[in-house]
Amino acid sequence: MVTSQTPLVQGTEADDLYDGPDGRLEQHAPRTVGERVADAAASGIGSWRFIIVQTLLVIIWVAINAAGWRLHWDPYPFILLNLMFSVQAAYTGPILLLANNRQAAIDRQIAARDDEEIGLLVTMQQEQMHILALLKQSSERQMAIIEMLHERSASQQPANP
Repeated sequence: MVTSQTPLVQGTEADDLYDGPDGRLEQHAPRTVGERVADAAASGIGSWRFIIVQTLLVIIWVAINAAGWRLHWDPYPFILLNLMFSVQAAYTGPILLLANNRQAAIDRQIAARDDEEIGLLVTMQQEQMHILALLKQSSERQMAIIEMLHERSASQQPANP
């Protein structure tokens, strides 16, 4: 199964055909290099793997610096570690917002397309209901004509002697 972010047409860096959530091909604006980087970073940062790896690295950093005799480059308040976390947070926030804004734009396009399709379906249903009402009216008229013809044929038949 192709996910909504897996390109179906390969060959260019700006692939823009995707398999939508309902299995139909959808076309989105080509992604720029920045958008691709933001999407990749957001998918990596928002994973359990990232959290586990970062936790292990922090534990190793603290263990080496707290118990280290020679490799004691960041003593107890771990100012360098805090600085790295601040830099990471400064870049992570905007990257996640970029990826989120792009996904929101795609979701709005899909919602607009779905609204248009629902509008067409409602219009078709209304037209079908009108046609059914006309058919019912026509059927009632035909039944009235048939009853009238039966009455005439019964009144015109000669009585049996």
